[in-house]
Amino acid sequence: MSLSLLTGSEAAAYGAKLAKIEVLAYYPITPAFPAMERLSKFIEDGEMNTRFIRVEGDHSALAAALGASLAGSRAFTVTNSQGLLYMTEVVYHTAGLRQPVVMAVANRALSAPHSRFPEQGDAISQDASGWIQLFCENNQEVLDTILHAFKVAETCRLPVMVNYEGYIQSHTQEEVYIPQQAEVDAFLPFKRVATLDINNPQGINTVTSPDFYMDYKYHQNDAMKQALDAINTVAGEFKRDFGRDWGGVVEGYQMTDAEHALVVMGSMAGDGRIVIDALRAEGKKVGMIKVRSFRPFPSEALRAMLKNVKLVTVLDKNIVFGAGGALGNDTKSALYGSLSVPIKNYIVGLGGRDVRPDEIRQVIGLSEERVKQQTAYEWFGL
Repeated sequence: MSLSLLTGSEAAAYGAKLAKIEVLAYYPITPAFPAMERLSKFIEDGEMNTRFIRVEGDHSALAAALGASLAGSRAFTVTNSQGLLYMTEVVYHTAGLRQPVVMAVANRALSAPHSRFPEQGDAISQDASGWIQLFCENNQEVLDTILHAFKVAETCRLPVMVNYEGYIQSHTQEEVYIPQQAEVDAFLPFKRVATLDINNPQGINTVTSPDFYMDYKYHQNDAMKQALDAINTVAGEFKRDFGRDWGGVVEGYQMTDAEHALVVMGSMAGDGRIVIDALRAEGKKVGMIKVRSFRPFPSEALRAMLKNVKLVTVLDKNIVFGAGGALGNDTKSALYGSLSVPIKNYIVGLGGRDVRPDEIRQVIGLSEERVKQQTAYEWFGL
C-alpha cells in the first residue's frame, strides 16, 4: 500500500484502475474530466488493459458502457451535471436492464442559470432511476467506494453511482492510500456477468405487456432493498481486508448519547465532525449521521440511530423545488409513524456557496432556537 497526494477525480481513476475495468466510455465535462485524463494516461502507458471508447456526448458514453456491460465487460464512466441529465434515458435503461455499470459523478449544480460549481442536485435528479447512489466524504472514500461499488453492483446486478463534489473534492488534493493490486484482486475477484450470448441470440428491452412490466419492476425494487445488506456486507469485508471502515449505508459519529443529531451527505461530513467535536468539548450532546447510501435509502438504520434523540437537523446541498431538501424529505419519511421527533431541514451550499464549520454551527443553533416552529424547510446563507 502506498500513500499519495490525489485529487478526488484521481482517486476515482485509481479505483477504476485497481478494479481492472475493461471498458472506459467517456465524454469530457467539467469538473469530472480529470478522472478520464488520468485513466487515459494509464491506458496509454500500458498500465491498464482497457478499451477507451471516445464518444460524441454523455448519452453515448453511458450507452457504450451499457453495451459493454451487456456483453459481460466490467464497464466504467464519469460525468456530472448537464452530462448526467443528458444521459437520463440511458440511466433508466441501465438500471432496468440490471447491468452492473459503475459511474463516478463529480457533483455539479444544474442550469439555469449556468454553474460550474458543486452541489448534489444532479445526482438527486436521478433518485428514482434505480441506480444505487453512494456519497463520499473525502478522497480516500472515493477510491475505496469505487471498489465497493463494483462488488455491490456485481452482487446485486444493479448499477452504482459514486458521488463526490466538484472542485471541493474533484480538484482538491488529499493524502490517499492506494492498495496493492493483489489485495484488491482478493477483495474484488473478476466476475463476468454477461447478458448477451452470440450462441443464444435473444431480444433485449423488447416491448413488455402490462402482464409482465409491473412484476419486473417489483423484482427490480426488491433488488434495491437487498442492496442495503450488500452495501453493509461489502463495507465489512473491506474493513477486514484493508482496515478502513466507512460504515456501510450510514456512519454515526458521537451518536451514543446524542440528544441532537446532524444528518448530512458528502463533504459536509468532514466539517461536521469538527463542529461536533467543538460542541462536545462544551458539554453539548450533539452527534452526526453521515448517510452514505442515498439510494437505496437506509430508513431502518436511520430509525435505529435516531431512536433516542430529541432533535434532528438535516443539511441538504440540493433543493426539490416546493418540497425542500431530498435528504430532509427522506429522513422525515423514514421516521414518520415510528419516531416523534422534530426534524429541521436547511437548504445550504447551492451552486458552490461555502458551508464552513462556523456556519454549520450556526445552523445547529438556529435549529435549537426554532425547534417549535412548524416549517417544512428553511434556506440558510441567503
